[in-house]
Amino acid sequence: MSERPEDVDNPSTDDDLVTLLDQVSRLVYGISFTDGLFPAQWVALRYFHDAPEPARTLTALARFQKIHLAPVSRTVSTLVDKGLLTRRPHPGFKRGWLFDLTDEGRILLERDPLRQSLSPPIAAMAANERAMLGRLMKRIITHMQTDSGDGEAGGEKTDGTPVA
Repeated sequence: MSERPEDVDNPSTDDDLVTLLDQVSRLVYGISFTDGLFPAQWVALRYFHDAPEPARTLTALARFQKIHLAPVSRTVSTLVDKGLLTRRPHPGFKRGWLFDLTDEGRILLERDPLRQSLSPPIAAMAANERAMLGRLMKRIITHMQTDSGDGEAGGEKTDGTPVA
C-alpha cells in the first residue's frame, strides 16, 4: 500500500490505519534480521542502551516486552556470548544481574537498522508533525499495554516501568 498524491488529504478509515500500522510492524520486523542478530536481540540491545541502570535486568526487559522470562533469558545469554552485553551482580539483589552494552555492542547499535530506516523520514517531518506522531504513538502503545485482550488492566509504560 503506497500513498498516492490524491490520498494525502483524504481521511483514512480505521481499517486503513490498522493496515498501515501492520505494514510498518512487518517492515520493522523484516529489517531487524541484520548483522547476525534477530529482531528480539535488537530490541534487547536498544533496551539495555536506553534503560536506566536499575531497570537493566532480565525481569525488567521481559516486562517491557510483555513476554515470559525464558525467551528473554535466552536472548540475553546469546548477546553475552556474542560479546555485545556484559553482566554484573545486581547490588540490591543477591541472585540478580545487571546488563550493560560492551563497546562492541555500542558500535553495533550505531548501525541499528530500525533507527537507520526510520530516522530520515522522521527527521524530514515538521516539528509539529513529529510531536503529533509521538503523541499518537504513545496513545496507541498505552492502550495496547493497558488492554492486553485478557480483560485485565496493567502493563508497563513506554520506558518499561510498571503502570501504577
